[in-house]
Amino acid sequence: MMIFRALWRFLLLLLHTLYGVWLSLTIHKRRAPDGVEFPDPRPVARWSARLLEILGVEVTVHGEIPEDTGLVVANHVSWLDIPVLNSLTGAAFLSKNSIRYWPVIGWFAVASGTLFIRRGNHEARRISDAIATRLREGRRMAIFPEGTTSDGREVRRFFPRLFGAAIDAGAPVIPMALCYVADGKRDSLVPYTRGRSFLRILFGILARKRSEVHVCFSGVIPSTERDRRSLADEARQAIMDNLQSLSGIDDT
Repeated sequence: MMIFRALWRFLLLLLHTLYGVWLSLTIHKRRAPDGVEFPDPRPVARWSARLLEILGVEVTVHGEIPEDTGLVVANHVSWLDIPVLNSLTGAAFLSKNSIRYWPVIGWFAVASGTLFIRRGNHEARRISDAIATRLREGRRMAIFPEGTTSDGREVRRFFPRLFGAAIDAGAPVIPMALCYVADGKRDSLVPYTRGRSFLRILFGILARKRSEVHVCFSGVIPSTERDRRSLADEARQAIMDNLQSLSGIDDT
């Protein structure tokens, strides 16, 4: 049964990927109040939501999803974080520059308004300025301030530099806590940590009946009269508080 489920979902995944290629070529632009055009986030968000359905990932939202345009920040557990976050907020992301040239994934990333970052001494400043510009244009942007993934049991210290984009744009920060669950316990399959294989995680998800992710929102954090470090610390604390508020989940 597990083999047939995995094969059927894999076929649907291939077809959905092809649809993503077509979408990346036909996606429309939306016009910001100042006349700047940017990719319409709604088709991409719908594509992400359908992807989660194909993978059997059930999303449970706690709290209200803010309507504000702002900088979405989340703890980072898995590559699944990206479609989960995008399906709920429509936010665009940061990505390493090499992704731009990947077949299918790169095309889709470009079409959805992804910002690409290269290694270099002045790159963080450029990216922060680019994020601030997107926020002023009325686009939600998303970052994972830990800079790497964890196993979901902890929230690493947040790097504060990119929080300067929210301050420069006068945009709020939107904390978003992610918690993956399997059989009432923290999910040990989905974390994309060092030594874990993307394909092993993918086929494990395809084979099992369902996966669960709890997503917690707790309003927004104004960026006015704050520095980058205090803003990062407040967002991290909000995410940790939300994760601790989830009851009935075994951390063992």
